[in-house]
Amino acid sequence: MSTFDKLYRTMLPLKFFSKGWGAPDTLLKLIENMKTVTNRDRFCLLKTKTNISIEKKSETMKTIEIEGSFLSPFDSVIPNVLTGNNKIARFQMIIPKVWSTNYRPICVHFAGTGDHNYFRRRFLLANRLVDDGVASLIIMNPFYATRKPKEQRGSGLNFVSDLLIMGGALIMECSALLEWCENSGYGPLALHGISMGGYMSALCATVWPKPISLIPCLSWTSASVVFVEGILSRTVDWSALTKQYYSDSVYSGVIRRQLQPCFPDLYKSDTTSNDYLGNYVKNPLKLSNTLYPKQSNPMNVDPLLTFSEQTDTHLHVVSNIEVNSSNSSDSILQVCEELSPHTISMSDSASQSSSHSDLQETRIIRRFLPYNVHISFPNSLSSINFNTILRYPLDNPLWHNSVSFFRSLPDINRMMSTNSTPDPEVRQFLRDLLDHFTHLGNFSPVIDSRLVLSVAAEYDAYVPRHGVCSLSQIYPHGEIRFLPDSGHVGAYVRNAFWTDDFRRAINDCLNRQVQLYHHKPGPFGQNESRSMNAKSSRRSKG
Repeated sequence: MSTFDKLYRTMLPLKFFSKGWGAPDTLLKLIENMKTVTNRDRFCLLKTKTNISIEKKSETMKTIEIEGSFLSPFDSVIPNVLTGNNKIARFQMIIPKVWSTNYRPICVHFAGTGDHNYFRRRFLLANRLVDDGVASLIIMNPFYATRKPKEQRGSGLNFVSDLLIMGGALIMECSALLEWCENSGYGPLALHGISMGGYMSALCATVWPKPISLIPCLSWTSASVVFVEGILSRTVDWSALTKQYYSDSVYSGVIRRQLQPCFPDLYKSDTTSNDYLGNYVKNPLKLSNTLYPKQSNPMNVDPLLTFSEQTDTHLHVVSNIEVNSSNSSDSILQVCEELSPHTISMSDSASQSSSHSDLQETRIIRRFLPYNVHISFPNSLSSINFNTILRYPLDNPLWHNSVSFFRSLPDINRMMSTNSTPDPEVRQFLRDLLDHFTHLGNFSPVIDSRLVLSVAAEYDAYVPRHGVCSLSQIYPHGEIRFLPDSGHVGAYVRNAFWTDDFRRAINDCLNRQVQLYHHKPGPFGQNESRSMNAKSSRRSKG
């Protein structure tokens, strides 16, 4: 595991589930709702009307930016579990003004833990994807930012049920937004997230009744290992959970029984996962034009008609028209047509992760540089070559080994140790609960697992992979890319400033969708490829 992950965690004051499990009635309603969410055919029969309000529109040299909101459809399924502003789903779209190919791809970005606003995902990926001809839709998490309950401190969810509500709400909100984007002419579609966002993107993909690109990063097959085995287990308020569990027999006597089995026996794993980088270098994914067998499509949609080529290369300017929640769906669609982009670009990007070379360019001090320096004063930094000045790799073996010296010191050792040992029965109940709601084996398989491309860190202390089934079991025809010598935090920081592992994965996965369903070379990421070639050329000359 990454020692840097452990040290980073000690710097952040965060407490999860300080008010307990949540009301038993709420948990029972959520369990009942799982019968619908885990079955795509049944989920697609849900009819919820969503009126999307476009609240803000602005333009830059290269993009049109839109912010919108709508009442979360989850509120009509389980009323009153979302309260106040938490009921209002919000999003931001970053759309290229001019599209460089005959497609209009859009990638939906889900928030990781602590990612309360749009800026981080926009800075890390959305702005860069515009150069690749890919639009982005950034979803605001329930319980985050303007949706955060007043009594919640930061990102620390008060109840275990809050995490489950967050997932259920995002599944329905994402489904509504995907349908909205599709009706507006966007496609191919992609879902992406990092850490918790990776889990959420994977859950949302299970209910979409058509092929969709899925790029979950720094996540795995169940969230249970995150809070029971990983670094974040030290942020769980075990004393509050233990007290409530033993003070009310409904948790052990009623709720726990309804969780069994937590997931199908097929996905049980009592041994350490054998997933590692070598497995996927030796066995690269091969594509064909024939779909693998998959679950039935309740909408009987021809996969080749899931998205189409366009002819216009310019985005229509948005009219000065106010759209609010009282508008009809027809007027919403009219605005969508005005917002719709009319083309995109494609470029062969059968690129594989260049993590080894990229890792050497990563520098630890970049972690301390504030984002706004790069945004507000770009000219003042243009002559400074941080990669030349700061030559200390962020998350490599030297870092892991050298930190072992500091671990022997009393203060550091105390910082890294857990405060208390959780009660075994309470710990197992939390594992069962999270497995029931988040284990991907409980949900419908994605329509085409060849469109899944996961990026994982080799030494991830936040998302341990032992004792849980592999992603390759869930997605038998997908691809997993491991970032060697990298931990959870290091992989994120590295991609924020130097490498493009996540961006490349999104482009590759969208290219794969075009290749499989339009039988044409995948075209996204041409600018990225040129930039990488230029860097390689400069290195060789140096």
